[in-house]
Amino acid sequence: MGSAPSTRATNPAGPVRRAYGQLPTLADLLPDAHLASRPLNVRVGTAFDIVALPAEQARQAVNRLAHYRPHPIGAAMAHRGEWVLFLPPSSGFGARWRMPARHVDSGTLQVPPLLTECDEPRWARMGNTGHGGCAYTAPLLLHALLPLLT
Repeated sequence: MGSAPSTRATNPAGPVRRAYGQLPTLADLLPDAHLASRPLNVRVGTAFDIVALPAEQARQAVNRLAHYRPHPIGAAMAHRGEWVLFLPPSSGFGARWRMPARHVDSGTLQVPPLLTECDEPRWARMGNTGHGGCAYTAPLLLHALLPLLT
């Protein structure tokens, strides 16, 4: 996993928050990716944790939770047949994530630029609304849904 350059998104006090307690968008979590022209490495664990799912199970989760507003699945990055979902920091603490999910709360993650398209990795979802919205996925709903995914 290697070392990544520090970003303004790494906040030792916990999750990045916007005005009036709103949860962060991808631009808030990944400010260096906003103007990037190629994928870059970001630190996992301070501003966000991640959970990786095979692409098919991730799509099933999005579809099964479609009736919730706002949608509980936030931003998702597609890479090598899986989706990486962004969770609030420390959201996996003490939880056992069922296979096929892999929870990660440290290390680095290569993310695509926010404004420039690239093939691998790429953004499958920019947040939980049509215009981006919150980057975080609701960990408790996703955790409860995992046994239902095929």
